[in-house]
Amino acid sequence: FVFALNASTKWIVTLAQSIGVWSRTHSFEGPYIVVGSIAATFLTDVLKRWINQGRPEGAPFSDPGMPSSHSLVSFFAAVSWMSTVGTHAGNVGRALLLGSAMTVAALRVACGYHTFAQITVGAIIGSVLGKGWSVLGSALHVSNPNATFVFAWTAYLFGSALFISKKMKSWITHEKAL
Repeated sequence: FVFALNASTKWIVTLAQSIGVWSRTHSFEGPYIVVGSIAATFLTDVLKRWINQGRPEGAPFSDPGMPSSHSLVSFFAAVSWMSTVGTHAGNVGRALLLGSAMTVAALRVACGYHTFAQITVGAIIGSVLGKGWSVLGSALHVSNPNATFVFAWTAYLFGSALFISKKMKSWITHEKAL
């Protein structure tokens, strides 16, 4: 059950982000957050190669594990959404966002794919970047709302195409190998 739940998290997170974007088409925040999340997935690849710390003994992957990309991106998204919709979502909404990110990260340890340190570093970096991304987006939106809206949606559409062609394609190949 734990392995199946873990395997489904990337699809669930992608679906939840898509619903968040398309349920608020009047807003720049949803696509802006997803663009940041997409950038975060590529950033983790760079960080993993730079840090080059192995995964736990017995992990079925050979790529570096520090930081956990699942943890980093989940916390990036959770903190970004909390910063954006926090007042509207209330404490329950914020708790669900944070709890979801924590669950994704914990599953990586439970499956033996990462150490606690790897998910913790991912959570910290993702949270800091998510908050910084939200603050930057708010500042850009205040200075030029129309340009921010157009940029966010354009970057979302192109970024999604890149994400689907690079990352999601590798998910399918990777899952077949497991």
